[in-house]
Amino acid sequence: MVRFVRKHSTALIAAAVYNFVIFFPVAFMGRVLSPNDVFYNFAPWSAMRQDLPPQNPLLNDPPTSYYTVLSMVKSDWRTFHWDPYIAAGVPGFGSSAASSLTPVILIPVLLVPLVWSYTAIVFLKLNLAFLFSYLWLREERLGRHGAAIGAILIAGAGVYAVRWLWQITNATVFYPALLWIVVRTFRGYRTSIALIALIALSFGISGFPAAIAYGIWITVAYAVFYGLRRQSRRFPSRGAASAILRTAAGVLIAVMIAAPMLVPFIQFIRRSGYLDVRQKTSLEAVYPLSHWRSFIEPDRLGNPAYKNWMGDPSLGVMNNYVEATTYLGLLAIPLVLLGLFNRRARARWFWLAAMLVLLACMFGLEPIAPLFASLPGFKYSALARLSLLLPLPVGYLAAAGVRLLRKRVAVIAGAIAIVVAFDLALVAGRFHPYLEPKDAAVPSTPIIDFLHSQPGPFRIAPFFDYFWPNAAELFRLEDVRSHFSSERDYRRLLQRLEPGVWNGRSTVLQFNSLQYQFNDPLAGMLGIRYYLEHKAIDIIKWSTIAATTPGVKETGTITLEPGDILDRTVRIDTDPFWAIEVPAHVEQELTRNARLELSLLKNGAVLWTRAFTPTDVNALSKLYVPVRPHARVGDELTLRVRSHGVRGHVLAGEGGIYYGRVATPVVFDRELPDGRLFRNLAELPRFWTVTSLRKLNDDEFLAAKDVDYATEAVITDDPILPPALGASPARVTLRRYAPHEQRLVVDSAAPTFLASSEKLTPELAVTLDGRRIRPTEINMLFAGVHVPAGRHEIVFSRRIGRGWWWMAIVGGALWAVVVAGRMIGRGKTGW
Repeated sequence: MVRFVRKHSTALIAAAVYNFVIFFPVAFMGRVLSPNDVFYNFAPWSAMRQDLPPQNPLLNDPPTSYYTVLSMVKSDWRTFHWDPYIAAGVPGFGSSAASSLTPVILIPVLLVPLVWSYTAIVFLKLNLAFLFSYLWLREERLGRHGAAIGAILIAGAGVYAVRWLWQITNATVFYPALLWIVVRTFRGYRTSIALIALIALSFGISGFPAAIAYGIWITVAYAVFYGLRRQSRRFPSRGAASAILRTAAGVLIAVMIAAPMLVPFIQFIRRSGYLDVRQKTSLEAVYPLSHWRSFIEPDRLGNPAYKNWMGDPSLGVMNNYVEATTYLGLLAIPLVLLGLFNRRARARWFWLAAMLVLLACMFGLEPIAPLFASLPGFKYSALARLSLLLPLPVGYLAAAGVRLLRKRVAVIAGAIAIVVAFDLALVAGRFHPYLEPKDAAVPSTPIIDFLHSQPGPFRIAPFFDYFWPNAAELFRLEDVRSHFSSERDYRRLLQRLEPGVWNGRSTVLQFNSLQYQFNDPLAGMLGIRYYLEHKAIDIIKWSTIAATTPGVKETGTITLEPGDILDRTVRIDTDPFWAIEVPAHVEQELTRNARLELSLLKNGAVLWTRAFTPTDVNALSKLYVPVRPHARVGDELTLRVRSHGVRGHVLAGEGGIYYGRVATPVVFDRELPDGRLFRNLAELPRFWTVTSLRKLNDDEFLAAKDVDYATEAVITDDPILPPALGASPARVTLRRYAPHEQRLVVDSAAPTFLASSEKLTPELAVTLDGRRIRPTEINMLFAGVHVPAGRHEIVFSRRIGRGWWWMAIVGGALWAVVVAGRMIGRGKTGW
């Protein structure tokens, strides 16, 4: 042990110093590294606590759209195949959530409590990257001191540290591991096929395509470089051919195992259409030449954690601390220059060339930048993000520079390691927030609790920044909005509801209630039951009031005393007539559990009833009684108001209680301390039958505003034509609802058509009485099923990578065989 410590003392010093600085608040103050205080920027949490302003408001994406995925990994593996909580459903771990399966995420999340997950992830990313970097640089024969310093420059580089909480660094951790495999392969060293497969698999499912592409390009380039060096007699290559075959076998096994995640991910990216809108991103997102100062001054533009970020408009879309950070340490520059004189560092000219090319791309210099901008893997992402590769040449050349130090090398190297590690760790530590564990746990709120109490399935549509998109995953609520995950057609669908829901550039879908089309039947077809709005905003309230007309002439007020019962007849004499508005106010509560009860009756039978608390009544002083789906034009209903222990009043009108006709399906439901809820009376169930069909293409469908989705479905599937249907509706019973599977029974006297708001994607399979059938695309991207007469069980099931799991099974079996072979000593014979 003592010998090991002495041999690797510089590496241990560098790692210890960096870990000590970055995790000091964790070890000595009981804090967790977590950005979850960002949630208190948004309702409903902002209404519950105002004493917890975010330490770093820039860290928005990790908590609101990545921590939410981690919560599902931790406790809801049903979403492995399908995530119903955002954008009306997206592929589960076959989308960006696949990044959660890479070991640097999966292991920490499963081993520690959720609030500690980010702390554990950062710890593992930092130290695993350091280990891989150290192994690679030692394999390059740059000495243990040089390798240690180069490794900490790579693992702790500012460009990585500011992105630790993003999935982009899931891939960068494995960059030095890939280079380590390249060196060992071309030197002819035997590396375990199982280990190669594990590294390649972890890298391949890291979840950020651009970062994966960067790693592939630099690895291939380095392999070509080493392949050319094999032509030199001075380069030892004995056994290289065998090693290349072993490496290829490991990569092939990894690809086979990853296929069920990678294939649906690629399919989803194509359906998303995001690549089309990022055609010009690469060349537009480069650094101005003045940005060179950021290599020596990490906070020259300020720091959002210190609330002094001033930015630089010339950075364009890169004008934030994360994208602008290029800091690699002050000592890195002289060490790199010194490394160029180390003749024993055979690859120094390759890495110098790589560094110069990367810098040219990052700063948009011609002709190099335009050339690389057109290459696959580069064209859809900012060229400035090639800074992710910059620590590799810097680490190599700095290690070569340290290798030149001869006198008292251990002492000097130790001192350099301390300075470098402390410098980089300080930058990382100042950027990341540290919270009390109780503050890192995102609490439920009254509105969230209420939504959980309601029978499902149903979807919600919050407005503005209420319940910031993807936070729904954390609480298992189905939000029609999303962050990062939505198909092109789905965005077009939502843009009919609200034209500004997507601006053509962002990955966030967000509603503005000023522009939202509340009367559009698409909202009902999507199964939206509740709209959520801030208490301080009255847009939805006034839109409902504007769509309300007097049912009778107002004549005054009627005083309510405890025990009073008031009835009046309401005739449904017009269409649309969605709800009855009853103005009321409670002045005094005279008993415990005081309430005002409103009921809707027809021929003495109660169609609907609800007890309103005094707080409910006085929130808007208007109560709403739904007419749909209980009645239709021509019906006569009885409206009953009963006082239970309250004194107050209602408006009087000709013939009794005053009421208003509400011509919009959206009515006020209740106000809670953290926001307002509005009910969409046009909500359709997740599965229902229709009695008529129409055939339109996508554009015609979006233009058609006369479709009553409750009775009609639009077939947008080619070349499917509408089948003949019976005139009477069928009975649909939902027996089971889970993220990955829905079971229902359809009972009909004649052939019918089952419509749904479940998306028709490659992950979906539908069976009718156990027999696989082909669903029909309806309403642009949802699934419909033609059902024969009689009673039938229909199952909707989701499975990512459907049709590709055989590859994963074969690949997993091969990997197990390789491991078993090693364990029983077959490694000497080719395993």
